[in-house]
Amino acid sequence: MKIDVEALRSAGGKAITYAFTLHGANLEMDSEDVQFLEPVQVQLKAMYGEGKVKVQGSLRTRLILTCGRCLKSFSYHYSQEFEDEIQVTEETAINSVELIRDIFMTTLPLKPLCDAACRGLCPTCGADLNQTQCGCPADNLDPRLLVLKKLLD
Repeated sequence: MKIDVEALRSAGGKAITYAFTLHGANLEMDSEDVQFLEPVQVQLKAMYGEGKVKVQGSLRTRLILTCGRCLKSFSYHYSQEFEDEIQVTEETAINSVELIRDIFMTTLPLKPLCDAACRGLCPTCGADLNQTQCGCPADNLDPRLLVLKKLLD
């Protein structure tokens, strides 16, 4: 999907509305960590003014992400409002797929969590602390930091 800059210029400052869906394969983001359950629903308005195209809209989809603490996959409802200005000089069209990919990549959570209270994995034995309590010692300190611990005591 292309945003026609010439059509926006000739619209005289009025916004043009676009509504379309993108499949995850089009965004070239399908990986082990991010999988699309549904196509991305895109709603956007574009308006030209003073050598810039102002774009605002929303993205909605459902994803499967991997929890950053326990490494389990979970369903995630992605919903994002966005606003951007794109400087245009000689361009006749803006590739909306690249725009959506950039917005998507910058707004996905850096460390997705299946639950805010997720306890993660034990750093010693690897047990899922959400399901079981392992017998590993809780204060497994690096011996180099013991001097600092003495200062706190």
